[in-house]
Amino acid sequence: MSAQNELRQAIELMQDGQAAPAVDLLNRLVECAELDGKGRAAAYVWLAESGEDRAFKIRCLERALEQDPDNRQIQQGLQQLMAARPPPGQLPALGADRQRAALDEAPPVIGIVGGLNGPASGVFVDDGSLIATTSYAIGSAERVTVTLDTERHLAGQVVRRFPPYDLALVDVPLRIARGPTAVPASMIAENSAFIALGYGGARLRGAFAQLNSVRARHWLRTTIPPVQMPDAGGNPLFDENGQLLGLLTRNVDGAGNALALKISQVLALTSQWRRDRRLMPDARCCVTCGALTRSWQFGGCHCETCGAAQRIDSDFPRQADKLAALYGEDDGPPCTHCGARVGAYENRCLRCGRSVARGSVARN
Repeated sequence: MSAQNELRQAIELMQDGQAAPAVDLLNRLVECAELDGKGRAAAYVWLAESGEDRAFKIRCLERALEQDPDNRQIQQGLQQLMAARPPPGQLPALGADRQRAALDEAPPVIGIVGGLNGPASGVFVDDGSLIATTSYAIGSAERVTVTLDTERHLAGQVVRRFPPYDLALVDVPLRIARGPTAVPASMIAENSAFIALGYGGARLRGAFAQLNSVRARHWLRTTIPPVQMPDAGGNPLFDENGQLLGLLTRNVDGAGNALALKISQVLALTSQWRRDRRLMPDARCCVTCGALTRSWQFGGCHCETCGAAQRIDSDFPRQADKLAALYGEDDGPPCTHCGARVGAYENRCLRCGRSVARGSVARN
């Protein structure tokens, strides 16, 4: 077996959680003359992933950088580790380190059960508790079951969907210490190979093809037809170095092959959700359009973005002034039932939700 194939085997062993045999291979490969500098650098990067000791990780990345000095991902990873070092004379909290180490054992591929279109896969996307999967898989579900392994199942709350990008974000009561390494969109080359992982051990190998459309900014064209996909999507794509490239979806190109959403876009939308959440901490995800809605807090019946009917919370009385600001009062005729001038959506008043005669209230 060639050294390059052995490197791929070591990476696959690490991704499968078989650290011991992977480390044996990697320790031999970092000294292998058959590998070029980039290959030995990749071996050092994966060797760094095998240990929890920060000093060990730093040594591995320093040696990786010696082999591949222009690699920006290695440079950034080393900078982050150096910045996270405790100042002289200050020891890290042992309990916190143990907790982080336990959370680091969470598998990279997550199972999603309870969505509208069947089981799906997902992946933690940042240093937190958010899991990314496909909007198609989730559909109108508000809650799903997140499966880490055969023994660990968590309640997941759907906190945001972005249907134009086929992305859904699910929050779980578990916080990971470090998310997977993501690859910048500019570094994903045409014809480069990847492996798509599905929950339960499914593995699909493919390559990227050129996507001649405006969608190329956010999407990757793959050589995998949806019929080969093991579930409803959300499968993370990794390169040979174990870096996250994107999420596989059931959207297709002109040739009928699946499209993947670039991880750069996933992270951008995740950051957008976090910003919106800070501004609207009590907002809910609309089950129809996926946007954040606050109408229920003020006794409203419809989403202020799409007008779809929302679950009414009886604990919140109707607040006419807040709803007027949320929906935006207009100069049309008032609703014949509640007198509001907020407009109608599909012939239902956006304030009270009751049917109105066509023309009796202006659509907002």
